[in-house]
Amino acid sequence: MATAMGNNGLQSVLPSIGRSIGIADSMVAAIFSLSSLLWAVTSPFWARQSDVRGRKPLMIVGLAGFAVSMMLCGLVVSAGLADLATPTIVFGLFLVCRALYGLFGSATSPASQTYIAERTCPAERTRWMSSIAGATSFGTVVGPVLAPLFIIGFFGLAGPLYAFALIATTILIVVARYLDEEPILLTKQPLLSDKEPRKQLWLHSNFASFIVYGFLLFVCQNALAQTLGFLIIDKTSKALPELPSPALLRIAQGHIEIAMVAGAVASLLALWGLIPVFRMTPKVLLRWGAGLASLGSVLIAFSPNYATAIIGYALASLGFALARPGFIVGASLSVPMKDQGRVAGAIGAVNGVNVLFAPFAVSLYEVFAPGPFLLESAVLAALLAYACLSPTLRNVGSIRTEEINKDSSL
Repeated sequence: MATAMGNNGLQSVLPSIGRSIGIADSMVAAIFSLSSLLWAVTSPFWARQSDVRGRKPLMIVGLAGFAVSMMLCGLVVSAGLADLATPTIVFGLFLVCRALYGLFGSATSPASQTYIAERTCPAERTRWMSSIAGATSFGTVVGPVLAPLFIIGFFGLAGPLYAFALIATTILIVVARYLDEEPILLTKQPLLSDKEPRKQLWLHSNFASFIVYGFLLFVCQNALAQTLGFLIIDKTSKALPELPSPALLRIAQGHIEIAMVAGAVASLLALWGLIPVFRMTPKVLLRWGAGLASLGSVLIAFSPNYATAIIGYALASLGFALARPGFIVGASLSVPMKDQGRVAGAIGAVNGVNVLFAPFAVSLYEVFAPGPFLLESAVLAALLAYACLSPTLRNVGSIRTEEINKDSSL
């Protein structure tokens, strides 16, 4: 919740920050590139460390990395707004400071996911993974709502970054003080005589199918999130051409925040409402998720105004919120319990590397505005077909029956 709050709050103000300082739109989207690359590279490392050092210490490392990174990014934005550095220098410094989050913040995700996997039987895993995803979505609701409250006085657009750094520090203290991590039999280190060379996860045909689905899903979700802010600014400018740039950006910022909140509320509806009420299985989640996200992207592509774009974004967010736990739980169920930490690390890597494609979506938007949304819709429609036709995705929940029964008995 803490990291989602800060990341979405930052994402909601970043287009306005970029245009206020004079950073090109595609460069604004590229700010996350180095961080995402480091996230992808380091996630498997932190997953292995969590097997050795425990889940809680790695959660603390990730929260600390996030808080320090956000504070330093705030200082860089303050310098840019005060014209103490050129836009190019601000971009470079922001890139480096954000990279700290990719380097250390990636420790939290695999540790928390494995923490849940170790404490739930396969039959309950969808519900609990959805609850964790729901906490993340709740953070995405709160972040854009809180962000404008901290755009005040001397701090200006950098204010939200300082605020989210302090919030993350508070959550870090709560985790360090109150999170329980008793030793669990399933996570004990194997005896030397028990150690055998383990097959690479990528060679598990079942696991690879989920990774392909998840990678393309994350690419579309992040490309949509990175591009939406610029689309709303441009549609607001078209609706109010007489306004000067500062006033226009303030109004557009409000519309961006409404879009972010609408998307997060739709995600909460899926994760805390639809999934538990209808007891949706991973197979159903993979299909409905891709289909609804595809429809939402089409609606955004042909939206005549920012209000329609916001509705499309909410529909797409509903779809992504359904598909994400379906992919994560499916990947978890595709391998035995001893590999859960490695699964979480692999998912973290996929979640990080996909953001590298977002700048290309923004560049395509600058050439042809509906282009990235139509491309995302086509990819998501292909994922829907893949979920229906792939034997592995069609049978998710029934694969590895022996392992599932063993886990349930434990």
